[in-house]
Amino acid sequence: MRAIFSYFSLNAARHGGRVRVFAALMAAASLIDCGGLGSPSLDGAFEQVSEVAPEPLPPYRKLIAASLKTFKQQGDLHDLEISDPRWIDHTGGSAWLVCVKLKSDLRPLHYAFFIRNGAVIETRFAVGTDRCGQRNFEKFDLDTAR
Repeated sequence: MRAIFSYFSLNAARHGGRVRVFAALMAAASLIDCGGLGSPSLDGAFEQVSEVAPEPLPPYRKLIAASLKTFKQQGDLHDLEISDPRWIDHTGGSAWLVCVKLKSDLRPLHYAFFIRNGAVIETRFAVGTDRCGQRNFEKFDLDTAR
């Protein structure tokens, strides 16, 4: 750690850039504190998961199948895969998050379905914080969903 601070102080003396050095020192100190960007301490930084789900597991396959059947382009809904639900902290309160993977020509598309009180409350293209790309999936047939 001393080597990092010595390096930045030497560069500061040469270039006279106190603001840049301060920013670099702060960045270095935060990386050292966290153990680096790839450290296990940051693996779940964006995911707020409650240990115990106060709401019973809904018939999520049936709810998602019904929601997918309302999509405008149903012809594209083939080769679907679904993840197991997980209880997360979501905008407006906790909810079940279920990811659905749709195989497309270019790359798989991930959708995030949020379920609360036995109903789908939000559907969207999955974003990084949903962590759908890291989930395990199994085949999902809309017609036999229960």
